[in-house]
Amino acid sequence: MYPFRGMKAIFLVLLVMLMAMPEADAQTPQEKAYVAVRERLVADLEAKRKSLPQPIDESAWSREEARVHDVLMARLRQVMGPAPLPEGFTVSRSNPDPVCCGRGADSLDALVVSNDRLRAVMTTEGLLRLWLNRDPRAALQRDDIDYYKALNTDAPVEVFAALPVKPPPGTDLALGRLVVKGQGVGRFPLHTIAAVVRKGRVLMVMTPASLEAVNAGSACEVLWQQSTERYRTADDLDTRRTLNVEAGKQLEQCVKDHAGHRLFPGLGRRAQKLVDALTAE
Repeated sequence: MYPFRGMKAIFLVLLVMLMAMPEADAQTPQEKAYVAVRERLVADLEAKRKSLPQPIDESAWSREEARVHDVLMARLRQVMGPAPLPEGFTVSRSNPDPVCCGRGADSLDALVVSNDRLRAVMTTEGLLRLWLNRDPRAALQRDDIDYYKALNTDAPVEVFAALPVKPPPGTDLALGRLVVKGQGVGRFPLHTIAAVVRKGRVLMVMTPASLEAVNAGSACEVLWQQSTERYRTADDLDTRRTLNVEAGKQLEQCVKDHAGHRLFPGLGRRAQKLVDALTAE
């Protein structure tokens, strides 16, 4: 007589089960507090800048930016929690920088951490989720992330190829990427990105790509090594631009011709060293 009563009962059971599940995607109280403070401070800065007489005294304005930047960096430290930084790293500054009203103001909220060789950004999964408006781990794995803004670099970044890396113990996700940095018609990759997700934190770093050994480990790596040497020893900018275009096309074709094979094992070993540095305790 009541054909939907059984379905209703099942729906209620499922709803209770979903409500009882831990919210892995929920923000922590510290993340919520940080976002609220950031929105308020940025709104205040934007309003203040609009009210200033023209031309704006950029020296005075930089002091306003620095004041807010220091407040947000302190808040970000609280968001990161008490866990230590990767071994040998210290906090040097934070992003966005500038906080308001300029290129870089829409970059990822993160601490900039560095050692004597590397400079990385460190954020939380919750803040990265808010910035991306989607699942951060899936976005990283699918290369669905704007590294230009995530790393607050000085030029656009495009992923060229995945590099083989393994997550160290206690690390939820690790990846390596060979990337093209810069604008123009050339697509020759000269940089490496490594990223890790570990204990609720996300760390990302970009460095010039390099091989440890003289001999590369695959046909595409041999081509990459030869082209890189020609590019870095070129005498003038026009020659470099031409090499960038030609070598990029050749390497793209090599990747297509060797699909399914290990493309860049040596560069992968270098990326693994970056992963290990970001997760060292």
